[in-house]
Amino acid sequence: MKMTVTELSQTMTYEEMQKWFKYFDVRPVDWRNDDRAFKLLQAQGVKEKSWTVFPSLAPIYNATNKATKDSFLSASNLKSSVMFSKMLGAIGGDKLEAFDE
Repeated sequence: MKMTVTELSQTMTYEEMQKWFKYFDVRPVDWRNDDRAFKLLQAQGVKEKSWTVFPSLAPIYNATNKATKDSFLSASNLKSSVMFSKMLGAIGGDKLEAFDE
């Protein structure tokens, strides 16, 4: 379904528009083409960081690096998680609550 800018501005809320702005800050338009082009440059010997050649890749690679560091599995990460506290309180799955979001 195609919409004109006027129709879109009349139907989209301010909150939704703000969420789209945040989304495009994290996932810039056409970042995959920049990533492909950078990988071709790497194959030709470019040693630069991806985001110095293509600034659109900075949020992509920085988010990936942060997610990798944050998701590292360790006992301390598990013990401080909400899932672990739910597991401790559950006996036979009777107390485990399921949330739909």
